[in-house]
Amino acid sequence: MAQLKEEQINERLEGDFKEKLKIAGFGLPVFSGVVIVLLIGIYMEILPQNFASGLIVSMVFGLALMWVGNQIPVFNTFGGGPILCILIPALFLYWGILPESMGVLTDNFYNEIGFSDFAVTGIIVGSILSMDRKMLMKIGIRFFIPLLAAIASGLLIGGLVGHLIGFGFRETIFYVVGPIMGGGMAAGAIPMAEIFADTSGQDSGTILAQIAPAVMVGNMICILAAGTLNGLGKRKNRSKSFSGDGEILRLENNNQKIDLKSVSSKLPFSVNSLIIGIITATTIFVFGKIVAELIPAFHSYVWIILGAAALKIFNVLPSYVEEASEDWYNFITKAWVPAILVAISAGMIDFSSVIEIVTNPSYISLTVITVIIAVLAAGFFGLLVGFYFVESSIAAGLGMADMGGSGDVAVLSAAGRMNLMPFLQISSRIGGAIMLIILSLIAPFLM
Repeated sequence: MAQLKEEQINERLEGDFKEKLKIAGFGLPVFSGVVIVLLIGIYMEILPQNFASGLIVSMVFGLALMWVGNQIPVFNTFGGGPILCILIPALFLYWGILPESMGVLTDNFYNEIGFSDFAVTGIIVGSILSMDRKMLMKIGIRFFIPLLAAIASGLLIGGLVGHLIGFGFRETIFYVVGPIMGGGMAAGAIPMAEIFADTSGQDSGTILAQIAPAVMVGNMICILAAGTLNGLGKRKNRSKSFSGDGEILRLENNNQKIDLKSVSSKLPFSVNSLIIGIITATTIFVFGKIVAELIPAFHSYVWIILGAAALKIFNVLPSYVEEASEDWYNFITKAWVPAILVAISAGMIDFSSVIEIVTNPSYISLTVITVIIAVLAAGFFGLLVGFYFVESSIAAGLGMADMGGSGDVAVLSAAGRMNLMPFLQISSRIGGAIMLIILSLIAPFLM
């Protein structure tokens, strides 16, 4: 009897080991063959600049790096896979291990061809429509309290620290804190450079070169911070209000989490559900673009969030549409998030700029301090309004400090909390817009 039990245990362990050697369902030898074929195509520089090439390169390398990072003990607890996906491609391009054509391919795939809108919209819409309606309504306006606390604390404390270490109060606000917490590159740093140029009379390109490294370095620090928070949230001796394991709202009954979801009657996954999910998400994307054209004060992602939230709050869509949107969201997070991270790394992160800024101790110190201030302020003020510390720190703090939409994906991957995407999008877009308004108001007096 004991021998039979031991054999069963050995079979189970052997099965687990074989499963660990699979990447996206492929056996390791087969997947290695796929990687070799792609590397030959990359080094021959024969891959066309289209969706198919961009997707397969980003997806395969992303899945491989995700697998490697998740096999490394300790490192995997702190977001090993996502961190490798966001660092290794950019580093290999900088070293010349990978040809520059790969960076061009992934950049065009993610930005020009529009994969970012396609994938990130699916994550936003799916994460909102799969949320519990009661929970969404309970969170409400209170989310803006930790969000505004992160902004105010970053500007005031960050500026003061910058003054004390000799970097300068004004320089810290405009060249470190503002860019980091401004909503990313396209929606934050670029319009910020134009605002500063109008006020100071300098060339906007020169100003952009000064503030862009802070955005990139701040984004990397946010990813590391997200992995750290994820690891800290898994400690057994943590406070009950410290981490909600992905749930942001700490409900009132003795700080115990209450499951507001009813018993699931979700239909089995099917190809048809993916079709419905794609159509639903992209229709809401078009709605966001239409409203942004009519009311350009906010980015289209803001209207996508508000549109999806309204559909959820007012219970407009039938349950099968919401479930299909969740299926589409789950597919993206499993198959395409690694591809997104690789595309961001290879196509958007310039390691030479990163190295240049790292050589300035004051600059890099203030970058780290800005992210820490945002995390702590959002976390503590989140506790005051009934949120868990970790989730509030990630949603309102790191959501403000990362590189906008692409940074949100990277941060949530490292944190293991993709369901918080709607809140990080609010932080990046609305919070970034608030930061731009504040800087435009104070720039004439300080620049």
